[in-house]
Amino acid sequence: MRSDMEFVSSNAKIPFRCQKCAECCRHVDGALMLEPLDVYRLTKYLCEHGESYDDTSEMLHKYAHSATIDRGYPIFQINTTGEDHACVFLKDGRCGVYEARPQVCRMYPFGVAPGARGKDFNYYLCTERKHHFGTGSVKVKDWLNDNFSKEAREFYRIEHRMLPEFGRAVESIGEEGVIRNMFQILYHLYFGYDLSEPFLSQYESRMDAMLKMLNDNAKESD
Repeated sequence: MRSDMEFVSSNAKIPFRCQKCAECCRHVDGALMLEPLDVYRLTKYLCEHGESYDDTSEMLHKYAHSATIDRGYPIFQINTTGEDHACVFLKDGRCGVYEARPQVCRMYPFGVAPGARGKDFNYYLCTERKHHFGTGSVKVKDWLNDNFSKEAREFYRIEHRMLPEFGRAVESIGEEGVIRNMFQILYHLYFGYDLSEPFLSQYESRMDAMLKMLNDNAKESD
């Protein structure tokens, strides 16, 4: 864990107050990861507010770019603009997609990680923006009640279940296998969602299909 992050109890009170300065939205090049749930929400929101997309892939092509993290896990990150590398959705100092903002933005200054000792989740505090701290008072549990929805919690449960299986599959097929299957992995994670249907059931079935595809690929290469 980075030095500017620390574990916190859900009952803790944090001296935090949003300054409405939009600094959290600047200098974020390579830092704003889009989860599949974020992509689904953003695409629906933009379609409801004047843009037209047949698929999440079109929204991603316009506003995001692909990258990889641990074990070659593919993700998308929000594009940035200008010399201050501001989030592409920042307009006149305000978030232009606030109602559909990514989960990392909803949770800030808190983050979530897989739990231990019977807990679904552990929570941590991000302190890299020092000017946000020292005044005000936020109880972690209250912040989570407002910003960590039942849908988001279930999404993370599914993701946390799937990631170890993904890691084992990646070890089986190797780096070349991941590169060879990159489009299929991205497709299962991010593309082709029916925006008229609930997200979670689609996501879970897609993750199971992706893992089956990778495991079948590993068996073929043995």
